[in-house]
Amino acid sequence: MIKTTHVTIQCPQCGYTDFEQPENVQDDDFVKCVFCGHQIMLCDLKEAGIEQAKEILIPEAKKEIEEMLKNTLKGTFK
Repeated sequence: MIKTTHVTIQCPQCGYTDFEQPENVQDDDFVKCVFCGHQIMLCDLKEAGIEQAKEILIPEAKKEIEEMLKNTLKGTFK
């Protein structure tokens, strides 16, 4: 079973996870990293978060699928 249930979006510049944002933030608004001050549009930050999640989840899912196949095929080729 995949163990990762939550991925926190990190600042693409420094890796920090807290951002300042305007009220009622929209995709075309800028958010600002609290640590390094890097500003990025929310839509771009979301995209970076998706890529960060892929880096974590794809290897985890691949390992899980390989294990499932191994268990399914165990004993099939004797």
